[in-house]
Amino acid sequence: MDIGPMPFRCGSPLAEPEEFAALRARPGPLTLRTAAGDRGWLVAGYDDVRKLAADARIGRAHPRPRQARRLWDAAMFVPQSNFGTELGDHRCWRRVLTPRFTGPGPGARREPAVALLDGLLDTMLAAGPPADLRRMVAEPFATRLVLDFIGIPGEEHARMRAWSDAIRAPGDRAAAEAARAALLGRLGELIDRRRADPADDALTDLAGALAGHGPLTREQAVEAAGHLFFGGHETVAARIAYGLLFLLAHPGQYRALHDDPSLAAGAVEEILRLAVPGGSWIPRYAREDIPFRGTLIGAGDLVVFALQAANRDPGRFTGPGRFDITRAPNPHLAFGHGKFYCLGADLARFALRTVCERLPQRLPGLGLHKPWAVLPADEERVTGGLRSLPVSW
Repeated sequence: MDIGPMPFRCGSPLAEPEEFAALRARPGPLTLRTAAGDRGWLVAGYDDVRKLAADARIGRAHPRPRQARRLWDAAMFVPQSNFGTELGDHRCWRRVLTPRFTGPGPGARREPAVALLDGLLDTMLAAGPPADLRRMVAEPFATRLVLDFIGIPGEEHARMRAWSDAIRAPGDRAAAEAARAALLGRLGELIDRRRADPADDALTDLAGALAGHGPLTREQAVEAAGHLFFGGHETVAARIAYGLLFLLAHPGQYRALHDDPSLAAGAVEEILRLAVPGGSWIPRYAREDIPFRGTLIGAGDLVVFALQAANRDPGRFTGPGRFDITRAPNPHLAFGHGKFYCLGADLARFALRTVCERLPQRLPGLGLHKPWAVLPADEERVTGGLRSLPVSW
């Protein structure tokens, strides 16, 4: 079955692309056409995504990265070039960063995070309704929270966000790859600076683990910093805005959060499951031939995990299209599964929980200023999201 082009477009901001229901019903991976004009494999069912995501024969690197098949014609998801050392490299830098990104690390910054959010809300309230909650709150909150946690100075944020926008935009591959090179080069310089001027951030952890003091090469440290940046502020900002859209489109559940802030933890998990900006298409590559459910995935083939489809699989979730902040259990795959499980999961949860706890208390009468069905998606960046989230109170 030839499907495509991928990624699919979604007709409603609260729904999944209509193609997914039929595709989930077909067992195993399906051949697809991509937006870049290539061929690959789509994996849409929950169990299949879990199994293949945990398979050591699936990776991010490709032995010939410039010839590798692509999902998008954008620099955001270019395959890594360290095919021979990929898994060892990944384990090495992840061990360095795990203590900061798990356990009490993100939550230790609760007071400054709440103060940051309150300041943004104060500015929005002073300007008066209507307001764009994405532009005035979600985006600056996520940017400052995540980039400060990584260790990127405030004066660097605007320039790095401009590079990030170019990297995530499909079309002009040369410009995107130049922006990617510039951003990674600057991250390397910031790591070098942290060797002489350490701080309480992730770049300092990477600098302290460089050869001579720890297990990392400079190239590995820059690779790790790039993963933190590309998987960080933009995706957290988009997820916050999309999650607030789901909550405000279900005002009874937003009111429930106001009445009982302890529901915030469940709200975060349901937002992670359903509020999926850009569809969460995860491109990977087969490191060798993989027989799977009667299909042979060839070495070097593009394999695309559709996490949005997996998280609405009726074989795993009762009422999969229903938004329910009390849903339990909620074993979603928003952060992937297996060896590439998102290192920033706790930080993303912390950011979302701060918003879910604080916003209903500050603005119990918050509501959408326009019907949710007419809100446009951001199709200029492969990570998707909303162009705006107009609200009033």
